[in-house]
This record gives sequence, C-alpha cells and structure tokens, in this order.
Amino acid sequence: MESSHNTILVADDEESLREICIEALQDAGYKVLEAANGQDALDVLHSQSVDLVLSDMRMPVLDGMQLLERIVQEKLDVDFLVMTGFGTIETAVETMKKGALDYLPKPFDISHLMLKVNKALEQRKQREERRNLNNLVRVLKLSKDLNNQLELSTLLNEFIFHLERNFSPKSAGIFLKKNEGSELQLVRTRGKLLRSDPKVIGCVRRICQTVLERQSSKLIDPFIIHGDPDFEYLLQEKSFPYSVMAAPMFNKDQSIGVVLLLREDSDELYTPEALQLLTVFASQTASAIENARLYGQMREMNNEIIRSFAQAVEAKDIYTRGHSDQVAYYATRLGRRLELSKQELDHLYLAGIVHDIGKIGVPDHILNKPSHLTEDEYAIMKKHPEVGINILNQVGSLQDILPTIYHHHERIDGTGYPDGLTDQQIPFLAKVISVVDAFEAMSSDRAYRTALPVERVKDILIDGAGRQWDKELVSVWITIVDSEQLPSM
Repeated sequence: MESSHNTILVADDEESLREICIEALQDAGYKVLEAANGQDALDVLHSQSVDLVLSDMRMPVLDGMQLLERIVQEKLDVDFLVMTGFGTIETAVETMKKGALDYLPKPFDISHLMLKVNKALEQRKQREERRNLNNLVRVLKLSKDLNNQLELSTLLNEFIFHLERNFSPKSAGIFLKKNEGSELQLVRTRGKLLRSDPKVIGCVRRICQTVLERQSSKLIDPFIIHGDPDFEYLLQEKSFPYSVMAAPMFNKDQSIGVVLLLREDSDELYTPEALQLLTVFASQTASAIENARLYGQMREMNNEIIRSFAQAVEAKDIYTRGHSDQVAYYATRLGRRLELSKQELDHLYLAGIVHDIGKIGVPDHILNKPSHLTEDEYAIMKKHPEVGINILNQVGSLQDILPTIYHHHERIDGTGYPDGLTDQQIPFLAKVISVVDAFEAMSSDRAYRTALPVERVKDILIDGAGRQWDKELVSVWITIVDSEQLPSM
C-alpha cells in the first residue's frame, strides 16, 4: 500500500516519544496525526479518516484499553497497534483479544516500529481489496436482478429483498418523492418498527427529509448523534437506541427518494463501509426506478393507443360497444382463477382489448347486417384475425399477443379459423379468449338478435365444450359465472 495514501494517528501522553514516532512515520511518507490522551484520539477519529492508530497503553482521561473498547463499540473502521512497556505485556495480549491488531513492546527501535506499521497497513490493504471485490459482486447481482424487473412494484420488492440479504436490518423503508414536490412517501417497508411505532416513524421521516435536503448519505447511532447539528433533536428523546443508515437515491443529479435501514442498539452497529455500499445500492436502484416509471408511462401510452384502436372498431357497430373491454375483464378474471402469471394476465388483458381490431377492415354492411351472413360475407368476416395482426404487427410491444389474437376463433375439433388448428395446436391464451369472447357475445345484444339468457349461454358453452371450446376452461368459467357477480349480466 502506498504510504502517501495512509493516515496514522499516534496517541501517547509522552511528548518526546510521540515526536520520535511522528518524525519516523512522516519520513516514510505517511500522513500523521497526534493526540496526548485517549479522549483526544477518539475526537480525532470522529472528525477525520484514519487507517491506523498507534496508541500507548497508559494515558490520562482515556487509556489505551478504553480507547480500543470505544473504537470496537462504535464500529470505527481503523486498525489498532498498542505500545506497551515490558511490565504490561499481558495487558497488551488482552487488547489483541479485544480487537487490537498487534502490540509493540517498549523500548523499540524505529525499524521495529516501521515493520509493525507496514505489516498492519498491508493487511488492511488486502482486507479492503477482498471487501471491495465482494461488494462489487453484490452490486452486480443487484443491478442484474433489478434490470429484470420492468414493473415498479416488483422492482421495489426486489430491492427490499437485496437490502434484507446484504444489510440484515431490523426494519427497512423506501421513501419516494411525491410528484415534483419534496414530500416523501413510504412506498415499501419491512419490519414492525417502521409500521407500528409512531415515535420511530416520526424520527425516521425527519431523518429522511434531512438526507434528501442535504443530498448526502448519513450514518446515525447513539455515539454519532452528539455534536451533529442536523440530528441533535434526537437527543431530546429519552433515548435513540438505533443504528440508522439513510442514503438518497439520485438519477441524473435529481433526487427521487431515500432508502433507510434501521437496527436496534442491541444488534451490531452499521459501519461507514456499510453506508458506502448502501449509497451505491441506492444509486443503482434510482436509475432502475426511473426506467420502470418510463416503462409504465410508455405502457400506459400504448394501452391508450390500443384502446383507441378498439374504440375505432366499436364505433362502426353500436351493438359491440364495450365488448372488447368486457372480454378483457372476463379473460383476466378467468386467468386469475387459473393462477396464471402476472405476465400472462397482462397478455390476456391486452389481447382482450384488441382481439377484434381486424374488424376495422370489414365493410359496415357486413358488420351491421341484421340477419345471418352469406357464405361470401362470412368468408370476409373470417379474415379479421389476419387483418388484426397485420395492423398490430407494427407495434413492437404487442408481438407476444399476436398468436392469441390470430387464433382466438380456432376450435378444439379443428373446424375453426383461420388455420383450422386442433386442441393442442391452439395457443392456450387464445383458448381462454375464445371462451369468454363467446360468453360475452351471446349474453349481449347483437344486430341480428337480442341477448340470450345467461342460463341459455351456459348450456351452449357446456354443449360445445370439448368440440368448440376447451372443456376445462368452460368448466372453470361456468364456476365463476355461478359464484361471482359479473358486471353487465
């Protein structure tokens, strides 16, 4: 490790020994700080970044053992070498059991001092390299998992999962800004402290607001509160027995929220290294959140365009107005009963909205004919699935639902259209649309007939199960119709 990058604190009440150590260390290229007692040394550690403490054992105010105990208690990231006289070797060994890296018996020569210091800093360098590699793996894992999530809700759940796995908080909260204002809204939480304790919730909100305004990460615990003007109000409480990390989430220099983790003081305190990793996590997630929001906006825009397509078709036929919305609703209702995935439910909804989009190419006199169609007219009508996918093929985000739209008029026995597919050849989601499309059409008024009674529609579906429609899907849909209150019935 390059010495110019290291800072060493020499703590000794003997000024002459302090000066000898400082001169030798500075000659070796180290930055050196000094303290005449343990309390002064602790104050330095609170205000500056130090890599190694070289401490005498016997000092006024706070001795070497007490200084080490405070360093360990407060989880300060600094290594500790103790200097001790011959008569206190046993005490020096005891300090190593409590966290000291090594000890240096007095009297010592400069070469022995430098050997111990260089060894301690080399070990620190190797430890930091291993930790940085481990943290890099964690960040890459987070980034990979977040990039697989396009929905904001599932992305936030994924982020909470990574926070729990990597930081082991008692409670965790994700706060996002409302619209363009600065008010924070708690959008995800884990742990009862951020759910049920009003005092904790109030303090946490205030901490997050400060972190958002200061635009910098913050580590807070009972030791750090003292002397920090931003958080001195916590001292007004009887106690603040928590270790807290809070990091702002930035995207393109714009703060979008704050992530906060909390432990009780009976648990291990969070460290500056943990805060540094949380800050990187927050930055990675902020970018993913904005991408998810953009995806949501684009998806809603696409849905609006899709709805306008469907409405353009329905404007040609007053009897089918609302048909597409109803089919989409019924399809997702059936899909949920079948325990389909979120993605499959989304596909069903979109397919339901646009399944008849191809009818925009069917002449009005055929579409609105008040009597049965001739063979020629029916041949034209049967082209609407093909026309539909030709229209929607121009929309990249709808490619996955094209098979469902194209094949929703196929029949189990192979007598349907456009390709005459049989049971296993028909896409499953197309089978779902086929059942609810037929139910909605038969139970609604049409140009050539009035709506059929629901019981009659059920009988027709049951009779056609296994021939026109999938038998199991018909059975599940009939169960839904019998047990639930469906709209427009």
